Amino acid sequence: MGNLIIVSFLFSANPNIGFGVGQTLGEHLLMPSLFTMRIGIREPFVIAPEVDIEYSSQEAELDSTKDTDLSLGVECNLHYAFLRRGKTKFCGIFGIGANISKEVSEWYEHEWGDSLYKVKQTTTIHCYGLNLGLGIEQFLTDNLSIYISSLSNISFQDETREKQAKGETQTIHRRSGYCVDFQNLKCCIYLIWYLQ
Repeated sequence: MGNLIIVSFLFSANPNIGFGVGQTLGEHLLMPSLFTMRIGIREPFVIAPEVDIEYSSQEAELDSTKDTDLSLGVECNLHYAFLRRGKTKFCGIFGIGANISKEVSEWYEHEWGDSLYKVKQTTTIHCYGLNLGLGIEQFLTDNLSIYISSLSNISFQDETREKQAKGETQTIHRRSGYCVDFQNLKCCIYLIWYLQ
């Protein structure tokens, strides 16, 4: 019932709604991993929920190693258009986000007597934080735009690394703490289609 009320409110406000795909610059060229929605509530504000999904898997036959990486991120950002020049908008960005990533490595090790046993190492990272950044949107047509954003964040991270071997599991690394990251900016590019 609550969701129906929220959706009804948004449509009664006659928002400009858009959907888009994107990619973090420098990673997996031409393989979109970002999926976003744009909800223009009142000029000059836009709400942008976003999902970031990345998966990779590698296996080497020669040394019997296997690596799998999975990352899932969810964000909700508020974009404020502080300057307009024709079909170009400059925006300030503020929001919240969460990310869970899991990296699994498997390999075989030799034991005395030339026997083999399997080793599995799992690294899990949970991250929660605040996003701050800037964006620029260039409309190509009335409905289609290219959006480039650069985000930094203040986050809390919890990292755990576990090793499984011979039926035993041990924690070999555990770290948690706050991180302020204003240097390694996350730059993303989106292609967005607006319905109205």
